[in-house]
Amino acid sequence: MHVLITDDGYKASLGVVRSLGSKGIKVSVLADSPMALASRSRYCSARYVTPPLSDPDFLPALIELLRNVRFDLVMPIGYTSTAVMALHKDDILPFTRLEIPNYDIVRLAADKHYVHNLAVGMGVPVPRTEFPRSPTEAVLLSAALSWPVVIKFPHEAPGQPVYYARTQAEFLDLYQALSARRNINDDPLPLIQEFVPGFGAGFFALYQEGICKRIFMHKRIREIPPSGGMSCCAESFHDPKLKYYGMRLLDQIGWHGAVMAEFRYDQRDGDFKLIEINPKLWGSLDLALAAGVDFPYDLCQIARGHTLIYSEQYDRNKRYHWPLTDMQHAFMRPSSLLSVLADLLRPGVDSNVWWSDLKPNLLEPLSRIRFGAQRLMNVKTSSQAGSRTAPMNTT
Repeated sequence: MHVLITDDGYKASLGVVRSLGSKGIKVSVLADSPMALASRSRYCSARYVTPPLSDPDFLPALIELLRNVRFDLVMPIGYTSTAVMALHKDDILPFTRLEIPNYDIVRLAADKHYVHNLAVGMGVPVPRTEFPRSPTEAVLLSAALSWPVVIKFPHEAPGQPVYYARTQAEFLDLYQALSARRNINDDPLPLIQEFVPGFGAGFFALYQEGICKRIFMHKRIREIPPSGGMSCCAESFHDPKLKYYGMRLLDQIGWHGAVMAEFRYDQRDGDFKLIEINPKLWGSLDLALAAGVDFPYDLCQIARGHTLIYSEQYDRNKRYHWPLTDMQHAFMRPSSLLSVLADLLRPGVDSNVWWSDLKPNLLEPLSRIRFGAQRLMNVKTSSQAGSRTAPMNTT
């Protein structure tokens, strides 16, 4: 097989390249930004640069590539690439396989309001969540909130962080700023969600035409940022209740391909609360691979026309960390430094540092610094250009 994956700079992309490449599958990387990670792996066959996913020229460039190079499967990694590929599925399928759902299903799974209502209707526990229809309504709601609260936008988008407010005054300032940041007035307002004390837990699955074929579960040990975010250290585990909630919810959506349901274990009542669905391959994919669940290879099997047999067999006591982000966690929360160092030295803890494929790990910090600096420069340039071309107010 020859597989084309997206999102060169994502750590999950590196995991996919290494997993498939080490099995003898030819893997190439599609890059729409200067950030390079997966393409530096010895298992990467080629790196193809295209315009950004938001650029109108992206689809013509992709179709031209698919015409000239034979790929048996295109595997999107991030949410934006998954959504764009799903949107243009009819244009892509004449040239290759694409094991993702239709666009309407992807968008619904990424809609936190829809998922919240679906979970409530199916008896899957959720945190108290408010969807204000106006900033004024958000102010009125704040009088009855328990602190802290989580603030985030109700639709999935790259680079959208989660915010926390510890007091009503902090909430009002933050909510006003976030509301004003929307692109257009019709964009939905940020949602407000109670903070669930406990730990993050993920239910991961692979579906084939709406039928669950693989499952995996993990709990987060450390996150970046420490207040809540992506995993920088996690452990596999298995919980029948989490399995029940995850499958009950995802069975209803009619999914095809890889998907994640994110929960938090609530230490107040010992139950799992659904946070959101991530309709894509996830950042902590390396842990599933290390525990014996090879989602990328299974996607290749589906693309080959195989019907998978259901399995939930995996190492349920595997600990994994990502040293670069783990050290960032320790920098932000110094009290965790000893545990981070212990995981660096402990033989039983796996990481994405491969001594047989060290180049991506060695060059990742420099590449991320350069990429961040370039993004900052682009933002400044765009801002300066906007100020120069702003129309004169003649009223």
